[in-house]
Amino acid sequence: MESSEVVKIRVENIYPHPDNPRKDLGDVTELAESMKKHGVMQNLTVIPASALTADPEDQPDADKVSVISDFHALIGHRRLEAAKLAGLVEVPCQIRSKISRKEQVGIMLLENIQREDLTIQEQAQGFQMMLDLGDTEDQIAEKTGFSKSTVRHRLNIAKLDQEKLKEKQQDDAFQLTLKDLYELEKIKDVEMRNEILDKASSSRDIVSRVQNEITNAKKKENAKKLKAKLKKMGVEKAPEQYSQQMYNGKWKTVIEINLTDDVPDEIELPEQKGQMYWYETWRDLRIVTKAPKEKKKPTKEELAKKEQDRKSKEVKEILKGSAARRKDFISGIISGKIPALKDENVAREKIWEALVLIGYGLYGSIARDFFLEGDEWKYSEEERKQATETFQGLSITHQMLVFLHGSMNTVGETYDYSGRYAKEKADKLLKGYEALELFGWFFEMDEEKRVLDGTSELFAPAEEK
Repeated sequence: MESSEVVKIRVENIYPHPDNPRKDLGDVTELAESMKKHGVMQNLTVIPASALTADPEDQPDADKVSVISDFHALIGHRRLEAAKLAGLVEVPCQIRSKISRKEQVGIMLLENIQREDLTIQEQAQGFQMMLDLGDTEDQIAEKTGFSKSTVRHRLNIAKLDQEKLKEKQQDDAFQLTLKDLYELEKIKDVEMRNEILDKASSSRDIVSRVQNEITNAKKKENAKKLKAKLKKMGVEKAPEQYSQQMYNGKWKTVIEINLTDDVPDEIELPEQKGQMYWYETWRDLRIVTKAPKEKKKPTKEELAKKEQDRKSKEVKEILKGSAARRKDFISGIISGKIPALKDENVAREKIWEALVLIGYGLYGSIARDFFLEGDEWKYSEEERKQATETFQGLSITHQMLVFLHGSMNTVGETYDYSGRYAKEKADKLLKGYEALELFGWFFEMDEEKRVLDGTSELFAPAEEK
């Protein structure tokens, strides 16, 4: 209910509405100067202070409220702020009453939306307020004129850490877009969305981390299904000591099941003597059994070599895992899951620098290997031809990425025959990953970087000069 006439109310008696969706009123200096010269050209809409807490039926009639009472602004927060700055004592107002808190939020939100005054974040918070006050998504869409999908997107934005979101929005170098925020919706867990937003260093980094988390979620789900199947087959979880002994010859790997692949209907296990166990790595589910015990007692030198061999095998596994992630990452770029760079020239230069440093020929077999699983000779001529045609249909940048991946696979491990850090090999891989970072690549584990920069404790000590 509105009062029938515009009345003058003292500025000191009018307070901002606590639920105003517009948090940043912007610069009102120019508006204040205009008010000094011409006065307030458009009245404010206010509600009695009691309307914040009282039910509509318990609120006073608008035309019976004393103008010396306290009020909250409903429409005209910028005008109120400008009036204070201009030093005005009174402003023209129309009093509204008999409206619920939910209706108040809706009026303010709609008013600001119609003026296109709200940021995306403010819209999101406004929609969330309406939802908290009892409106459904459909009702919000009907009242605001936004589509249901837009309302749903905005409500997902409202679930994010608002302080962290504001920080990223204000970082010009980050270049956060609405598309990035929609990308985060692919992650079901809101805490993980916030973690990705917090850790991401750029807009592109968000997309990369989202794709990585989707892959991790798939691996987690596949691991759960595989463990259930293996349990029925009598395969138990590996004992705790396996993680320390996996590379020292006390255990034998039976098979490895890639967790990114679809779970097979049946798991075929070769016959083995003794109990079989499963062990989950960050990349696969490994089926293992205890190796036969050695008959003779090893010497001190043999034990030392065995320990270093164990460490070198661990480095090899880490590099192997990075290579698998690298292929998935490049596949994501090719498929469009990871958006294209606006300017690919710098990236091409970086890729070419890496290819030159690695020094491996750009052979057709490298191109085909990317699209074929396993040895090429296992495939028919038609399948090899199809892989070649798929490669030829790619853009120049994508072809270069395929060659980069294949060339990096030829570098080998970052240790020598004694288990010492092999800097020349590592530098080649680092150069390749440096090019991929332009597309959003990041190392998921610190140890992935350490086995490349030589800081890993898995390497044998360097020879004294």
